[in-house]
Amino acid sequence: MDRVNSVSAGNCFQKQPSELVLPEEAVYQKPSIEMLKKDIIMRNRTQLLHVRNIAHRNALLYSYLFQRLFDFEEPGLTYILLHNAADVTGGRSMINGSGIYFDQDKYYPHWYKNFFNKTIPLFGPYAWRADDFYDAFNWKNEWTNHTIQEEDIGAGRNHQYTSRYNRGNEWYSKWLPDQTRNDQGRGKPVHTVQLLLAERMYKLRDVAQNIEFYGPPHPEDPSGPTLWTRPYFDCGRSNKWIISAVSPIVDIYPRHTEYRHLQSMRNLAVAVTDIDFIMMDINQCAENGQTNAQSNDPQSKQPNLFAGTDKCKPTTRCEPLFGFGFRRGGYQCLCQPGFRYPPYQDGPFKGYVIEKATQEEYANNFDCLKVELYQQIPQNFYQSNIEVFAARTRRSADNNTDVLKNSIYHDLSNDPIPPPLLESASKINPIAVIASPTSSFLKSSIYQLASFSGKLVTGFPEDHEKKSRSKRYAYERPTRVAPVMQLYDRLNRDPNLCELMTEDELTMPGDVLNDVDIQFESQARLALTLSHFLSSFYQVVNPAEDFPLRKAELELTDEQLIGEVLAAAGGDYKVVGVGIFFDRGKFRNYRLPYFGPYAFRPEKDISRKYTVVDWAGLPDGYENEIWFRTMKARWATNADRSELTEFWLKLFIRSDYAGNALVHHESGFPLYSYAPELKHGQWFPPTFQCSRNYTLPRQWIVTYAVPFFGLDTLGVNLEFKGVVRVDAYLSYLDINQCSMPHYVPNAFKGSDRCDYQSTVCEPIFGRGFRLGKYKCRCRPGYEYPFIDQNDFFNGDAMDTQWEILMSNNSRMSRFDQLKCRIAIASSIKPLNFILLLLTVSFAMLINR
Repeated sequence: MDRVNSVSAGNCFQKQPSELVLPEEAVYQKPSIEMLKKDIIMRNRTQLLHVRNIAHRNALLYSYLFQRLFDFEEPGLTYILLHNAADVTGGRSMINGSGIYFDQDKYYPHWYKNFFNKTIPLFGPYAWRADDFYDAFNWKNEWTNHTIQEEDIGAGRNHQYTSRYNRGNEWYSKWLPDQTRNDQGRGKPVHTVQLLLAERMYKLRDVAQNIEFYGPPHPEDPSGPTLWTRPYFDCGRSNKWIISAVSPIVDIYPRHTEYRHLQSMRNLAVAVTDIDFIMMDINQCAENGQTNAQSNDPQSKQPNLFAGTDKCKPTTRCEPLFGFGFRRGGYQCLCQPGFRYPPYQDGPFKGYVIEKATQEEYANNFDCLKVELYQQIPQNFYQSNIEVFAARTRRSADNNTDVLKNSIYHDLSNDPIPPPLLESASKINPIAVIASPTSSFLKSSIYQLASFSGKLVTGFPEDHEKKSRSKRYAYERPTRVAPVMQLYDRLNRDPNLCELMTEDELTMPGDVLNDVDIQFESQARLALTLSHFLSSFYQVVNPAEDFPLRKAELELTDEQLIGEVLAAAGGDYKVVGVGIFFDRGKFRNYRLPYFGPYAFRPEKDISRKYTVVDWAGLPDGYENEIWFRTMKARWATNADRSELTEFWLKLFIRSDYAGNALVHHESGFPLYSYAPELKHGQWFPPTFQCSRNYTLPRQWIVTYAVPFFGLDTLGVNLEFKGVVRVDAYLSYLDINQCSMPHYVPNAFKGSDRCDYQSTVCEPIFGRGFRLGKYKCRCRPGYEYPFIDQNDFFNGDAMDTQWEILMSNNSRMSRFDQLKCRIAIASSIKPLNFILLLLTVSFAMLINR
């Protein structure tokens, strides 16, 4: 905190470069592509994962466009500026800045007039979220997060970002300069693209077009496609402590030359994406505690600067919490196995409460009580002693009595006590072994005391009988869960069965998507980023403009849009595919009335193979799809500016070729555009994508669709242009089986097997679309009874024992014992002493 608070916008230029960086260990568990498929990325690292995905996506995009297109068809200046700004506006809560930086004399600006096959010294457009508190157009004088400032860092003063004396340019040395010489690209990874374009409406071309381009490193490479910088102060720009993800952009250099032996594929630029360091959670827990990425691979563990700074006591263990940012107290202290919470404590001790406690309060509180009288986990199972399960309708007391007489479950008291239970009787109740045949009165008194002590210790009467309940059985699972999971498993085993099913049968209920807006927020913001770029481009760019030095920006081409969806699908491992779908006649730079490029990875694993399909050439097209019709019906006639969000763009560009100064963008200053937010899009129910001609992957997918807008032909009003669609794997969506209020739509709520009297259900995140991923923790006033170094019952074990109980082998089930017991005291010794005194008193009375 001293290092962070000592640097500000006013004194950062007087600080040494070493004072503007923080240790690399200050950011814990930075997501890398090697750990994506084997580790669980918890929610407090979702922001870092989105930053990594956007940097990788930008590197893929520009590598593809620079190699695929000729000079005059490449993205222009305004294209690059708006693209960087869309990364920031689309990732509002996740991204602080975005930019691309070219190496010395490596960028060919085709957008300058009479400037063919020439380079400029430096080019580095960088966009960040600006402070608009005092801006004239912000009449409320409130920070809105809707103003983006963008400058060409390679122009004006302090433009030498390649120098080692520059402050905060650690991202440059990660991949640049590239010293590759004359290898014809053999040292760069090759990415393969299969293009299936439309020959005419509802008809694809018979032969696919295969394209290869060089891009960022392969995911299996040791370095991976994305590297991280240390936290640094962004002096002179956003003036914040940030951390950047860096990915290389590959292109051929030099471009047009007769000396072919000098050409080679090199890293000519880097794509950089930033996140605010202060908004990131820190992990104060020790290394051997709960970590943010649960992995058994020792190589995936990263050093943590704040490890062990928690104040959990020895009887508790630390677990990090989400959403606290860079401040103390973002953790909770749970009881160690073998301990329980005090009767007055409801759940774990919160770290932010412990950090505020005085020394006296800390010394006398925040401790767990030791659990005595452990039980061994049952190994020999006998007949269950639970009551018969009540039906959905209520039964009278008489009916319940009759049903209990006919139950297949016998009372344990009617069976002979097995030897293992006799051997453990003295351990469970020491009073029971004091019985002596000397006196019948003493014997009966001791038996009464033993029965009373058994009730206190176990919470059950001596005859092991329980009263039947008149309401519905608590463990009865909702009837909707089984059909949903059976359909999911059935099509996963044999995807070809979808050809025999209707569209309604391939669609799950909408309430299966509980918590999808939080778990898949990064994927939704990927679609929103594309929507913001398309909306700003179609509202700002005018191809008829004329400027003194540079050319006007041209309209978007089909190859540029193919590159956009290709890069978006390749940058996120949870995404099945990404598509941009235009309404009829809205994409004028195409030969067909509809155009809908959709990119996906044919393999579920992270790879370098992609497929792009024009949905306009599919047999059914896309104009009648439910997600497209829904978005069009909502926005085609109601594209009102008042319902969208207005974003202001302060664009500073170079004044000449050499970049001697920065000037305002010629189209206007500031520019503005209207774009949707996450709430304007919509999640659609999970469906099994069944492509009849195997063009699209057959997968269970979750679809998010968001519209994008542009100016009409008169350039006055906004109009609906099309829809951006992102499909994510349903298998990455976590299921929450715990109880919820009645108004929360969740098809799986209340389907857990926890005992509601003694335990409470807590979901386990990161396990995917599978049942049993929850844990049953003891409620306040209860304690975990078994000596197995645990403090909760696992949901998988609960479901397994329940299935055994419901099967023909119900006598082998220990489901009835998977519950917590009442916590009597911290130790059983005082109770035994009292009972012994009572026994001696009875004996003395008899002797008198």
